[in-house]
Parts: sequence; C-alpha cells; structure tokens
Amino acid sequence: MTESLTSYVGRIAWHHSVKPALLISSTIDVGKSSGFLKSEVATCFNSLTSKSGAIAQKVSELVGLPVETVAAMTLVHLHDYVDHSARGLIRKKKQWCPKCYHEDDSSGERFDRLAWSLERVSHCSEHKCKLRDFCHHCLESQPYLSTKVPVGYCHHCQKSLSESFHVVCGEEEYEESLVFCSLVSGLNQPPPEVSEEHLISELSRLVLLFSDEGVPRLARYLKIDRHCMELWLSGETKPAISSVEKVFGHFGLPWADILVGRIGVIEAQKRTKHRRLRPNRKNIKTCPRGELRVVDGEVLGKEEPSLKQLRRAHSIEQINRYLDAILNGEMIPHSRSKIASSLGVSVGYLESLFGMKVRRVSDLYKEYRDGLSLTRSEQLREAIQAAVLTTIEEGEAPSWKNVTSHLPEDLQKRHSMAEMSRIRVEVLASLWGEANDAMAS
Repeated sequence: MTESLTSYVGRIAWHHSVKPALLISSTIDVGKSSGFLKSEVATCFNSLTSKSGAIAQKVSELVGLPVETVAAMTLVHLHDYVDHSARGLIRKKKQWCPKCYHEDDSSGERFDRLAWSLERVSHCSEHKCKLRDFCHHCLESQPYLSTKVPVGYCHHCQKSLSESFHVVCGEEEYEESLVFCSLVSGLNQPPPEVSEEHLISELSRLVLLFSDEGVPRLARYLKIDRHCMELWLSGETKPAISSVEKVFGHFGLPWADILVGRIGVIEAQKRTKHRRLRPNRKNIKTCPRGELRVVDGEVLGKEEPSLKQLRRAHSIEQINRYLDAILNGEMIPHSRSKIASSLGVSVGYLESLFGMKVRRVSDLYKEYRDGLSLTRSEQLREAIQAAVLTTIEEGEAPSWKNVTSHLPEDLQKRHSMAEMSRIRVEVLASLWGEANDAMAS
C-alpha cells in the first residue's frame, strides 16, 4: 500500500493550488514539458534509475523529509542489484483500483500505490480485483499526473475513477501480481541492508548447487547466453529483473525475496524442500570441449582420448596461447576476424571459447589503431608543411593546386582530399601566426 512518488508530488501540488507540471518543471526537474506527465514521469520518479534517486533527493530537500522516507516511494532500493535501464519495469499507462480509491475517500485523500506502476502488476493485492487503465465514463486512458484534476479523477471528463465495475482475477494472475508487489519496500518496512555483491553471491551458490561443471551447464539448461551469465558473476554487468525471474523462478525459488535479500538460495531450498538443483544428465548432451583440457602439452580429462578429441584439445590450447601472447605484449594485436582466420576457426567459435580474452584483445586492437591513426596524421602534417614552405620559397601562392604539386603521389592516394585540405588550412594558420609574431618582435 506504499504511495508512489508521482502521487505524492501531485498531492503536494494540488494542496498548494499549483499544477503538478509547473511544480515539477520549476523546482524538481527543471525544464520538463507538460507531456512529460503522461508516462515519462513514472519512469523517472517511481523507477530504480540514477535519476530516480536524484529526484528523491531533491523532493526530500524541498519538503523536509528524510531521504529514506522519500526513496521508499520509489524502487531505488533495487538500483545496486539489477540493470539500471529498468526496461519493461514501469507501465506506460496509469492503472488503479476503484475500490482502493473508494476506501481512500473515507480515510482521507486519494493516492496512487507504487505497485500499480509496475508492468507485471495487473491486479490489486488488497481486493484481488483487476486494475483499471481507462475511465469507466469516457473510456479514456489517464496520465500519471493530471494538469486539470487531483489524483483519483479523470483527466478528460473530471469524473471519479472509483466508479467502475470490478473484475475478479484468477489465482495465477493474482499470485504473479503479489510477487512483483513484494519488490516494493514500503514506508514502514525499510529495505534490508544487503551489499551490492548479494545477488552475485546468490547466483554463484545456485551455480554450485546446480552442477559441478559450473556456468556452461547452467546456461545451457536455462537457455541463457553463457557469456552474459559470466558477466553477471564477474560484476561487469547486472541482470534485468526478467533475467532474475527466469534464473531463480525456473527452479521454483522465491526470486523476489532472493533479489531484495529477504532469503538466500540455500535457505529457500530448505524451506520449500525442493529437489536438489541438478539436471537430468541423461537428457543433456555433454559438451565435447569440456571433456579434455591441455595444460603444458599434457591432455587431462581422459585416460585414453580419441584422436579427434586430442586434435580439438590441442587446437584450444593453441588459441589460448595465441591470445595470451597478444595480451602480454609479445605480438601486435589484430582484429577478431583476422585472428580467427589465422587460426582457422570462426569468430563465433573463438568468442565461445574465450569471450573475455577476445574482448580484451579487441580493446588493445582499438588502442593500437588509434595510435596508428595519430602517427599517420602527424606524418601528413609534416609533409604538407614542407610542401607549403617549398611553395612559398619558390615565390608562388600556397593554393591547393600549388601545394599538392609538391606532395608525393603515394601520400595523395593514402589520404582523402578533405583530410589534406583541412590540415593545409591548419598549417597555413600556424605559419602565418609565427610570421606575424616574428615581424612584431
């Protein structure tokens, strides 16, 4: 039943007889237009992005409330655990429960619940009825904040939104809405204090419980990209809420409670008495690359490997040494396609074996190319400066035709006319500046 930040700001505005658009554009988020109040306002105010935290900080300064109280009206407490983009998290259209509005009339002022703005929440957790997203009188959808009427009334016909028919939901839809409603921390229930590495450690425990072979087996079982899961575990990227739901929900674990730190994987498995998180090995094909491993020329993994397995293992070892040589500075870095062609494999196969190393090699290759381009520009500048000086010494004007006549033909083939013209203008400006300084002295 936690109020959303958009509803709180709207109630403040109407309490002081100020339109919400004017209040937001002048004090909270300067420069926003009235169209901002339709859907973007909920994405910025009620979400878990960095801007949501900044807006909560600004509102707390304006109204004199603690930052924790205002932040509890948003989903900022999930910022450190999941992807910051919040794709598919906030609904584009406002939805509400007519019964909740009707009860608000008897207790005080109407307000919107934070859970109503979530995309996957379609039913009221209090009354088990389907949330409405259009006015029962004029059949129009509603903005999150209206510039005409307070919260709880239609933006178009100004009639009450509590006057609507009620649709009872099914158990499955209600349970799904309850799970996503549990992501809201609440004003009286502050979020548990967990570290940023909490979700990473729970994913690691799930990998260990699932299989001895680790990430590759779990990724194949869940049909998730292995490199994406490795980036999650390394902390380079954060999973989206939909990914967390897919990974933990596939095993029947309470993924929302695990996400916010209310419970751990091992504790959840003991409570639900779930079967051991291991796949049926008969139904999963083993990966031939995982059977053999080469260390210092010695094949590990089998007592008597076949000739095909030996060749594959030695090929993997050769690729690994080639990439290590580039990373250690023993070889000049090349592009992924050139490395793959020189080793006789495809780029996809190369990335599937050593994804992290290939990315680091690509970064080194980009730095190497940037250095070459800088050296290339300096050489062109020196050649054009020499051509300009030669033209001036011969008593001719440093025009484009006269300067290029003194440039080598191979240099003109390797550089574009636009690049040479730009550098010629810069050289002329620098030479004329030096000449004026000499004359003045």
